[in-house]
Amino acid sequence: MRIGIDVSRYFDRSGGVGIYAANLLKYLLKIDKNNEYNAYSFFYNCFPSNWKHKKIIDEFRKYGKVNFSQINLPTSILKRKWNNASIEKKEKLLGGVDIIHSTAYVIPELFNARLVVTIHDLSFLIFPEYHTKENYELVLSNLIYLNSRPDMVICDSWQTKKDVIKYFHVPEEKLSVIYLGVNDSFREEIDSDFRKKILEKYGLTGKYLLCVASIEPRKNFLRIINAFSEFIKQEEYKKYSLVCVGGKGWKNIEIYSLVKQKNLEGKIKFLRSIEEYELAPIYNQAEIFLYPSLYEGFGLPVLEAMACAVPVITSNVSSLPEVASGAAILVNPYSEKQIYKAILHLVENKNKREQLIDMGLKNIKKFSWENTAKQTLNIYQQIYKKYSNRENINKMDS
Repeated sequence: MRIGIDVSRYFDRSGGVGIYAANLLKYLLKIDKNNEYNAYSFFYNCFPSNWKHKKIIDEFRKYGKVNFSQINLPTSILKRKWNNASIEKKEKLLGGVDIIHSTAYVIPELFNARLVVTIHDLSFLIFPEYHTKENYELVLSNLIYLNSRPDMVICDSWQTKKDVIKYFHVPEEKLSVIYLGVNDSFREEIDSDFRKKILEKYGLTGKYLLCVASIEPRKNFLRIINAFSEFIKQEEYKKYSLVCVGGKGWKNIEIYSLVKQKNLEGKIKFLRSIEEYELAPIYNQAEIFLYPSLYEGFGLPVLEAMACAVPVITSNVSSLPEVASGAAILVNPYSEKQIYKAILHLVENKNKREQLIDMGLKNIKKFSWENTAKQTLNIYQQIYKKYSNRENINKMDS
């Protein structure tokens, strides 16, 4: 069986979507030596400028044999040629594989390969006001085919599955829930010298609360900032800071304006260009992890924080209670008062912090990228078997 997987968002550094695709491929290569894998550093509407980056390609090849496209063209010319190519030509450029796994909201029309699609969340549809018009139209132009083109739709959570059924009426038999995993780097003990080096690099001194999310409205930064502002008004907590790690996101002018309006420039630090290997010590040093998002399809940072032994405050909506599984304080994300009170409760209650840390470390044992890969491989095998049998029957009939 020849399997093609879109990892273009990992080359593009597109947050959780890229992390999912990269870890899925790495662990498939690790556990499966029987099938042939093609990986796509460009894919339909995603053409990262570094799609030929040798260091990233070599990173995957440490896990097993994988083919990457060797097209020797500048990105601009490749994009133009791709857009003008026929369906058959595109499939040929993708290696003529048996199964194509689209990992980031692209649902291409295919003639020969079977199609698996992963849907992470439907935030663009549920909260369109928090997305750009361009992003909304691009995702919707693909997802209108969600009911017809894929052979299987993988959802990150039961919440996402519920949303997919509600908005796109995809039949149950074409849906499968497969949880994401947590990288080993978050589970391992952190070397004290390495921790010190990373904290010094980013100027992280003293006690801080942590957020890891792209800077956009859906992540609820306005309420986080207001709750934090109330928290540090108390004399004993004035030295706390708020650290926000994540991509630049979109529609965030109001977020930065609020920081200035409240004179919090010296208390709130935004870190954008963080390497993945640097995240663990930043998590581990935090007093509390804040993730009161308005909507998630999974919520991977919640598990990363738990793996780093940090108590978590998250939302009581969408997939977050499912992922947190009783090991976090759940708040109404629309209530600044609840967010503030949860922060205060954890800072003042050492026993509660230790209890949540212990529960979080137990919770993350349910989530691994190896399990994600095994369950996904099982789906590939089922689809391949189904259509191989059908083709054999057709040959016998003819």
